[in-house]
Amino acid sequence: MKREEAILLAYKVLYDRAGKLITERTVTDIEQLKTYLTDEEYSTLQSVLREGSIKLDEIHNHIESNLNARKMTE
Repeated sequence: MKREEAILLAYKVLYDRAGKLITERTVTDIEQLKTYLTDEEYSTLQSVLREGSIKLDEIHNHIESNLNARKMTE
């Protein structure tokens, strides 16, 4: 059965049993999808992934800054 969808951009906040907080950003290289997409679809996906990555990096930095500030005040 062929897949009809794929995760192209993802952000996870994980907390393990050791008390470690981990953030994970995933961006899929869509180059291999180019043959299955129109030029407009491919261009749109490139833009979405680029802009989404920038925003997710901002979120990551914001979370990290808040956690670092908490460590310094405790």
